[in-house]
Amino acid sequence: MKTLNYILLVLFLALPVQAEELLRPVTLSSATDDGTLRVSAQAGQPQQLLIELNEPGISSSVYALKGMIRYEGVVGDGYLHLDNHFGDRGTYFTKSLAASGPLKKISGSSDWRTFVLPFYASSGDEADDATPTPEKLSLSIYLPGDGTVTIRDVGLYQYTAGEDPLQAVGQWISSSSAILIGAIGGSLIGVWGGLIAYLTSRGKARGFVLNSANLLIALGAVSLVAGIVALASAQPYAVYYSLLLIGIIVVAVVGSLRRRLPERYEAMELQKMKAMDA
Repeated sequence: MKTLNYILLVLFLALPVQAEELLRPVTLSSATDDGTLRVSAQAGQPQQLLIELNEPGISSSVYALKGMIRYEGVVGDGYLHLDNHFGDRGTYFTKSLAASGPLKKISGSSDWRTFVLPFYASSGDEADDATPTPEKLSLSIYLPGDGTVTIRDVGLYQYTAGEDPLQAVGQWISSSSAILIGAIGGSLIGVWGGLIAYLTSRGKARGFVLNSANLLIALGAVSLVAGIVALASAQPYAVYYSLLLIGIIVVAVVGSLRRRLPERYEAMELQKMKAMDA
């Protein structure tokens, strides 16, 4: 039990903290009294400028515009378009055209949801250590057909290098990291299984085999509990699925194998004794 508690403590302390910094709230022109901006599709003008931020004051290479969006009856695939103006370096953009998540495209109808338009600035020259910062940001919306979109609570945020603006607030780890952990965990379990099969077939390293099985079962239990907590706390699918999958596989497979390992070693010892008596 002490080992299990220690593992839980280590995992908790290892969880990354998102050091998100709000640089400034963004005032929406033509907004209503409640601070919302309502935009309808206009014939012959699919793209409409919503916001311009001159000298936004960004000092990090990673930043994002975040806010809340709601829409109804949008025909086709609309999107938010963030232009990042870097002067002589050029203008680069981010579009919300993903199938899901905070970069999801605008199509059909949706209740209030978070949108995030991230940008990862790079000098493009390894010899240039200076972080390029934009001189101006322009947010537009593209609506190819009919529909109405409402936006509110827009803010400009910046992050430390290596952070992911698309990682939801309160999300334990990024979805890509969760998938990677699941892949690595599955591979390690496979390697362990092959090693255990080799050792038990020769009756060797009994202490290591049994103790490593106990450790894996404890880790699997931690992963299973963490997966259940992640599911209950509305963590993204990739996070709770990876934890649950590893936990279930380890507890079920390794747990079942652990019960048979002593019998396997006893059978090997019995065979050795018979061979010595022969």
